[in-house]
Amino acid sequence: MKNTSSFFKVMMLVIIVIACIIFTVISAFIAGSIETTIFDFKNLNFANMVPILIIGGFITCILVGISVIFISRSIFLKLKSTIFEDKEGDNKK
Repeated sequence: MKNTSSFFKVMMLVIIVIACIIFTVISAFIAGSIETTIFDFKNLNFANMVPILIIGGFITCILVGISVIFISRSIFLKLKSTIFEDKEGDNKK
């Protein structure tokens, strides 16, 4: 397994969040404009947008939650190994 940096993992989390939000908003606008032309903002049907925003928000929360669990676990393990290495090094001096 490739050992990636914590910065890369945090950046991937930010990218996942932004991608989920953009996908949710775009799909809500598309669903809101089904009965009219796609980018006619005067005639948006907000009744079509609300379920898409709720479902997209729920899926975003699940994806971000799972990502945060894995990223925080790996960062915790790196910090733990760093702290215990420093303490063992101090005892040897």
